[in-house]
Amino acid sequence: MRNLVVALFSAVGTVSTWFNFLAHNVIASIFVAFIARPIGAYVFGLIGDKYSSKSSLALTLIIMGISTMLISTIEKTWYATYELLMLRIAQGLALGGEWALWLFNGDWHY
Repeated sequence: MRNLVVALFSAVGTVSTWFNFLAHNVIASIFVAFIARPIGAYVFGLIGDKYSSKSSLALTLIIMGISTMLISTIEKTWYATYELLMLRIAQGLALGGEWALWLFNGDWHY
């Protein structure tokens, strides 16, 4: 009976730990994205106004692609959390820039 209680508490503890880990990562990602998107829309909107919306869109696509590729290559080190945070901010900025170009220009073809 004692082994069953130990196994039950171990399972509940493991599930609780993983839930907290997942919930904090999801909340942090959503929070970072909501902060970075309006900033990206502003920055890439200025770039689009000064140069061209075509170059601004190309820059946002390049940033999104490179940051997504780099996220897939993150290794387990002491600074992995900070690296992931910086790359998620870059993704949020790029996504905000893409949405700004689409919303304010009204079309995607150039």
